[in-house]
Amino acid sequence: MVDGNCIKQFMGILGCMTKLGKSCILRITTTHLYFIVRESQTISSSPLIWCTLEEGHFFMEFAMEGLSASDNEIYLEFVAENVARTLSALKVSTSAKSVKIKLTKKLSSPCLTFEIDLPSGSNHNRLVVHDIPVNVVPRRLWNDYAEPDALDPDISVYFPQLRLMKSIVERMKNLANMATLHITAEGLLTLTVETDAVSVTSHFDDLHVEKQKEEEASVTIELKRLSNFLANEQLNPQKVVCDVVQSKMMHLNFLSESYSVQYFLPGINE
Repeated sequence: MVDGNCIKQFMGILGCMTKLGKSCILRITTTHLYFIVRESQTISSSPLIWCTLEEGHFFMEFAMEGLSASDNEIYLEFVAENVARTLSALKVSTSAKSVKIKLTKKLSSPCLTFEIDLPSGSNHNRLVVHDIPVNVVPRRLWNDYAEPDALDPDISVYFPQLRLMKSIVERMKNLANMATLHITAEGLLTLTVETDAVSVTSHFDDLHVEKQKEEEASVTIELKRLSNFLANEQLNPQKVVCDVVQSKMMHLNFLSESYSVQYFLPGINE
């Protein structure tokens, strides 16, 4: 990667993925890279993050050779904390002139090797090399990380402004562990927290309705998990689509020209 904006965007996405789970899967194909994160078990079930990046947008040069001609892919697992520490220490996104990522073998252990060209004084460059240990996921386990089936939501709307939603969710999670998200075919979205002492509802109306199968739909979700995901507002998606499958699923899709990040948050059966 040599384009400053691409480096910043790629490292920002990678940084966000490392905050959402203890481990992350990197799937590499000839045309795309995928980051897959399964959060730890929650009071409902395991939330899933699925991030898709277009190779051609981010990389000036890209070469990969997968397992075989028929299975021309690579699956790698890495500890999120290791990558987070690397990104924090190097401040790559703000200063790097180029970033090269290679799968290497160091001391009999596979690594993702980051070669980062950083500026230094007197017009000289310095090359920083950082190795992140990875596990190569065997072919028999690839199906565990298969792409999620396309949702058939009851209603989809454009999500309200991320910063505002994050602020509201942050406050609500101080009152309760869960909230009920309700969407109508008129573009009304409400988020409600109820306790023995108080009932609080935030209303957002006139939202763009992307698709509808029912007149309304609602789902009860875990506020802490939603808050963790909304903390990724710095990704600056062009739009965020919110899908609801009645009582079963809230699905957020961050959409941009070069990437998408999907968050599947299972509903809670109270």
